[in-house]
Amino acid sequence: MFDTAIWRKTWGDQRVLVLSLVALWTAFPWIYIWLSAQIPMPAFQDVLLRAIPQDWQRLSGVPFSEVATHAGRVALAFVDPVVVLAATVFGITRGSDAVSGPLERGTMEMVLAQPVTRWAVFISQALATVAAAAVLAAVLGGAAASAVALGPWSGKVDPLRLVPAALNVFGLMVCMAGISACVSAADSYRWRTIGIMCGFYVFSILAKLVGRLSSTLAWCGYLSILNAYEPQRLVGDPATAWRLLLAYDAVLLGLGLAAYVVGGWIFARRDLPAPL
Repeated sequence: MFDTAIWRKTWGDQRVLVLSLVALWTAFPWIYIWLSAQIPMPAFQDVLLRAIPQDWQRLSGVPFSEVATHAGRVALAFVDPVVVLAATVFGITRGSDAVSGPLERGTMEMVLAQPVTRWAVFISQALATVAAAAVLAAVLGGAAASAVALGPWSGKVDPLRLVPAALNVFGLMVCMAGISACVSAADSYRWRTIGIMCGFYVFSILAKLVGRLSSTLAWCGYLSILNAYEPQRLVGDPATAWRLLLAYDAVLLGLGLAAYVVGGWIFARRDLPAPL
């Protein structure tokens, strides 16, 4: 159920994207912490605790009193668009290329003409994507830990407290990749797969916001996969952080892997369009 040739091809296809994100996520924590350090902690606490309405705490996911600490400010890096959007783009890009991408390019027929099963094709691509997600999460976590240990806030935050947050990023990438691959397995056009996933991502954002801001519609939050992406809550007490991480990543990884299984089942049984 695994093909090394497809594994190498998948790594070749995702090489540019992975290297770009490695460069971005290596530099970003250093830039973020350096810029954050330009604002003294008393000034940041004054703005956060006095100028911003307390009702906005619902959006942050954690009390402002916890955000107004060195660990809390570092944690905000993991919910910055540079991290969240990049993780989402990686998952959608790689997942959409599982089936509909090769079908749209006309290369799937050549791959399946070889002595390889559809399951082997799908699983090999999935494993390469998950492995790349693990590498990227390790790069992000390592860069953030080194920036904390050696940067302007050296000694203010234990670098090991950032590990759960990095693992939560890994869970988000696998979840988005798995769902994208499942949609891709049922489609024949990559652009349409990407469009569906972009709509799904926007829906997840809106559902989470509505669930946070409205007490009567709080149930909407459970419709969003982003409700399980809360890295800013994972840099506090280690015991609490790891317990929360298990709950969050159980949802994200569970949904992602389940979507991969469903996608593989669909791909193994569907009729493929004739090459043009």
